[in-house]
Amino acid sequence: MRAVTLSEMVQWTAADPVGNLQPDCALQAVATDSRSIDKGELFVALRGERFDGHDFVEAAFARGACAALVERRWPGLERTAPGPLLAVDSTLQALGDMARAYRRRWEVPVVAVVGSAGKTTTKEMIAAVLGQRYRVLKTIGSENNEIGVPRTLLQLSPSHEAVVLELAARRIGDIRYLCSVAEPTIGVLLNIGTAHIEFFGSVEGVAKAKGELLDYMDESLTALVNADDRVVAQEVKRTKGRLLTFGFVRESEFRGERLVLDQKGCGHFLLHHVPIDLNIPGRHNAYNALAAAAVGRILGVPWEGIQRALAEFQAVSQRGEIVRKNGIAVIDDCYNASPGSVSAALDLLVDVPGARKIAVLGDMLELGVESGRLHAIVGEKAAECADVVLAAGRESVHLVAAARAAGMAQDAARHFEQPEQLGEFAATQLRHGDVVLVKASRAMAFDQVVERILQ
Repeated sequence: MRAVTLSEMVQWTAADPVGNLQPDCALQAVATDSRSIDKGELFVALRGERFDGHDFVEAAFARGACAALVERRWPGLERTAPGPLLAVDSTLQALGDMARAYRRRWEVPVVAVVGSAGKTTTKEMIAAVLGQRYRVLKTIGSENNEIGVPRTLLQLSPSHEAVVLELAARRIGDIRYLCSVAEPTIGVLLNIGTAHIEFFGSVEGVAKAKGELLDYMDESLTALVNADDRVVAQEVKRTKGRLLTFGFVRESEFRGERLVLDQKGCGHFLLHHVPIDLNIPGRHNAYNALAAAAVGRILGVPWEGIQRALAEFQAVSQRGEIVRKNGIAVIDDCYNASPGSVSAALDLLVDVPGARKIAVLGDMLELGVESGRLHAIVGEKAAECADVVLAAGRESVHLVAAARAAGMAQDAARHFEQPEQLGEFAATQLRHGDVVLVKASRAMAFDQVVERILQ
């Protein structure tokens, strides 16, 4: 972070200074965790479901914070604080305000990635491609919400020449707000599906939320969208920006051709007659790579740099990573799950060579009233793609029932109440040559299932 004075922070956040504030004091960074704060940093006291940062203001000053951003309703304002305070109505809103103002100091391309599935992998691919020409700041992990996006932007420094962000939504207006903070110059819309449909009510609601990225893009900005996604294609009229498309099926400015998968399930295709070779499996990752290559070309990355970055790119941990041990290939895709991402993972299960294909699946959460129907749809596809289906979780009862209704025998499609039971059973059933897909929503903790299988 380039140093920012306290007086600038007061101006950016419309804060009321409390205590002995030194306006010219230069802040070295902004922190939201009192345990990791360093001398000269501003502590932002955020409120969460299970914590309140105001409880740690004194600890932050003890660690060297030069000031703390707090809410006006905090009772601690009535006491003598151990250091200068900036009082605002909402520390969360103020965090976004300071990130927006700070971002405007930098004339750098900012790429925002939005979609129902594949955001993190595509973000990493884009960062790898742009890294062939630029020094890149990117979202770490899945810091993709109203806290993570501002924190990422506040890390901008003179060494950075491009920014790649992942934006997520849990309600209508989230993407609009994050765009207002990040002010992206390129918006990438990957796909629109049923992930988090509980919060939006329908696919149309999801489309309305994700499409806010397109609403934001004006004539000076670029929207890059998946031409092969039917729902995305219906939303493109919402943008006033420069519209560019990518895909393998429909006509598009960045159309991949001759897509084939090798024996490891990795994609190989041509883009503008240039061969692109991937070392990450899955047809869905070919789309992610196509989007990354398109962003690279838009921002002037040479073809050889794009080829090199994508050829060297490895799967993000727990997002389609293939781990081989004792003659068994485990597709570790347990970070999260939605109907669309599980469908793509089942396609990958088919494409990876092996003796038996085993789908180890758990509940897909945040699907609301559609949960039973969507789990059943996944169960039907699992019956087509796998020899054995093992599932755990309350909602996965529908998945197993649908797999059996599609023709799987009862001993080939089994349901377990708990992931631990599933993991123990699976570990005793696997044999040399099996390919095992493990996928579930993050809260199902299927990383423990992966660990048990690999023991």
